[in-house]
Amino acid sequence: MKKYNGVEIFRKRDVIIATMHRKEKIIAPLFKNEYQMKCEVPKGFNTDQFGTFSGEIERIKNPLETARVKALAALSNTSATLAIASEGSFGPNPESPFITGNEELVILIDVKNDFEIIGRHFTEKTNFNHQKIENLNDLKEFTTRVGFPEHGVILKSSDNTLPEIIIKDFLNFLSLENQVIELLNKGKIITAETDMRAMNNPTRMEAIHLATKNLIANINLLCPECNAPGFNIVNAIRGLTCSLCKLPTKGIKAYSFSCKKCCFNCNREKNGVTFQDPTFCDYCNP
Repeated sequence: MKKYNGVEIFRKRDVIIATMHRKEKIIAPLFKNEYQMKCEVPKGFNTDQFGTFSGEIERIKNPLETARVKALAALSNTSATLAIASEGSFGPNPESPFITGNEELVILIDVKNDFEIIGRHFTEKTNFNHQKIENLNDLKEFTTRVGFPEHGVILKSSDNTLPEIIIKDFLNFLSLENQVIELLNKGKIITAETDMRAMNNPTRMEAIHLATKNLIANINLLCPECNAPGFNIVNAIRGLTCSLCKLPTKGIKAYSFSCKKCCFNCNREKNGVTFQDPTFCDYCNP
């Protein structure tokens, strides 16, 4: 069996960060500090080709596949063999479908050593929103709610004959207000949306930061058998005991870990959790 040198295989390597939306500002410092990596962003790299939140280009792959394609595409015109990419999505919590929020995924791909390691973070803290704008009061209410101008706003306008127009990158309320007045005077139907591009959305940027920290934590988990980095969770084991009725619930009681290199696997109990709250028990709270 091949033995690996743990995270040392990443130390002081050149890494490409596949972004055009300034994600390197929060990703690069973490990797420089942890592994002394030299982080670079490829010049002219267009991540919008893989899909945009505002809808000009549809994302045709799921978030993981999209992040993977981004990372590999960023490597294609360089001599580097290590890349990081991220992708976000907005919708139900994978574990609690009734809770919606933002899930960020950050991937590290090492084509030299054939590693793919993933970090994730889900948060309910997001300003992801949209609203039809019929007057300036609507605009003021929406911009206040979503935190403009610290968080960007996008306008979409349409009528019954022409294709939808998307307008971005408003620097202040006056420029946004003037644009809305112009569109309203032309009889356009206007929708305002939060700009979910990372550089224009500090709330989302923080979620990417936490997903990157999760990625580093996953990299640092070493296989007990071959010492390869990325000894990560592959499955959740449910059946956590209810604290009231002592019956099994859908709560997670343990995780299955597996090594992609030597295929060693084991189960580990969820840290600090021994019972499920009866609120989430199908017997106590049907």
